[in-house]
Amino acid sequence: MNHSSTHDASSPDASSDEGGGTPDYTRRILKGGGSVFSGSLIAKAVGFALQVVLGRGFGKGLYGIYSYGLSLLRIVRELSTIGLQNGVVRFGAEHSENEDKAALKGTFLAVGGLGTGAGVLMGAALYLAAPWLTEVALSNTNDPLVFQLFAVGLPFYVLTYLGSRMARALGKMRVDVLLDSILQPALFLLLTGIILLFGWGFTAALYAFVASTALAAGASVYAVYRLFPPLFSSLAPTVDLRRLLRFSLPIVGVSLASMGLARADRIMLGPLAGEEAVGLYTAASKMSVQLRFVLFALTAAFSPVISELYHSDRTDELARLYADTVRWIALGTLPLAVVLIVFAPDIMAIFGPEFREGAILLRVLAGAYIVVAGSGSVGHMLQMSDHQDFTFWVNASMAVLNVGLNWILIQWYGVVGAAIATGTTHILGNLFQLWGLYHFTHIQPFRWNLWKPLVAAGASGGTAWMLFVQLASSGRWLIGIPAALLVYGSVLLALGLSPRDQAIADNLWSELRARLDT
Repeated sequence: MNHSSTHDASSPDASSDEGGGTPDYTRRILKGGGSVFSGSLIAKAVGFALQVVLGRGFGKGLYGIYSYGLSLLRIVRELSTIGLQNGVVRFGAEHSENEDKAALKGTFLAVGGLGTGAGVLMGAALYLAAPWLTEVALSNTNDPLVFQLFAVGLPFYVLTYLGSRMARALGKMRVDVLLDSILQPALFLLLTGIILLFGWGFTAALYAFVASTALAAGASVYAVYRLFPPLFSSLAPTVDLRRLLRFSLPIVGVSLASMGLARADRIMLGPLAGEEAVGLYTAASKMSVQLRFVLFALTAAFSPVISELYHSDRTDELARLYADTVRWIALGTLPLAVVLIVFAPDIMAIFGPEFREGAILLRVLAGAYIVVAGSGSVGHMLQMSDHQDFTFWVNASMAVLNVGLNWILIQWYGVVGAAIATGTTHILGNLFQLWGLYHFTHIQPFRWNLWKPLVAAGASGGTAWMLFVQLASSGRWLIGIPAALLVYGSVLLALGLSPRDQAIADNLWSELRARLDT
């Protein structure tokens, strides 16, 4: 199989800048990414509202306890899914494309059964370990109920997650986002609001969390059935379980390593710095991770395309589309990065005045996530091109490094040390994966037309910082943020879009006008 990229009329460099009609795969990515993006807007709004309600309603300490328990739950969830969340997308998309309903049913049943069973076993283990975890991790909390209730919710949490990935395999991106990012947080937000309204305590909120996971799991099963009715029909399922597990099991290591990168900071902050440090850090992390918003939306739509193009030996088109997605991610991410970095103190104060001191954390983490977003879907490029073993070793190495750096830097610099450690390992991990992708496939995503959004971001950042310094009032963000966005858009408009992006923009505008006219 030849994975080199030739420089003909269809090469990444050429096709990226030429006008003309929008290719089918480009339209598919934009349509799917747009569906995920619009759904994610709702998810982000719900998630943000939930975090603010929890932070303001319970304060840094209890918010830190909740965040610590949720971080641990998500790590255990990655163990419970045994990599099947990616396996169901890899093989489910293939069976769906080939209209092999028996194989698709077998894949879905195997994924659901194995994942839920593992969730029950891991939940039981977490429940039994709750007293020990409470004593070791949360020095100011004597009640193991925090971990026990999260353990009860684990099997439901796993089933909802796998259901969302089944919807993704079927190409139903909006359902994927609904199940993965909206439904459970929205139910939890509703129940938490009722709890705060009646003056009930933090323990009642934990029970509400369990109830929300159970309701979301039931809804996910029903949603997958509606999308794929043969799931509960008399159709005899077929599944190559060995092939499914051979692909999925290495992903466990990748996922755990990724979770180690994403969660080691909070897990280690608990015993080393206390619950309030966890709460402060979590608020900053929740804001900084928004820089992965566009990346997440486009990756969800791009992942099945990667597999199809790579395994049909169409690497030139894959390289071009990868470069396109990185450029689109940069266009959508950089203005938000400017806002988060410059106006960090005012943004952190949304969680409450006591969170303002976490501005330095937001700035450090946001700087790291710029690099993560700028690498595009590099992890999925490696996994869907059957280089998941390399991804595992990179992520595992970075996870070990992250734990080591957090252990040292938290003791030296407190909560700021956690941000420095995590930011450093995120950057290094993405650089190593970019190198590996080029080594294995000769694909890299960077093109010269990336200079335009970078210049626009520089001008926007300079304007925003000047206003931040000159305007001393806490409401300076009301003037500064619109001004920064206006400068960013104006500079981009002055520099002009590439012919290819202009053609896509015109096409999307025409479709929007057609929908509005009807």
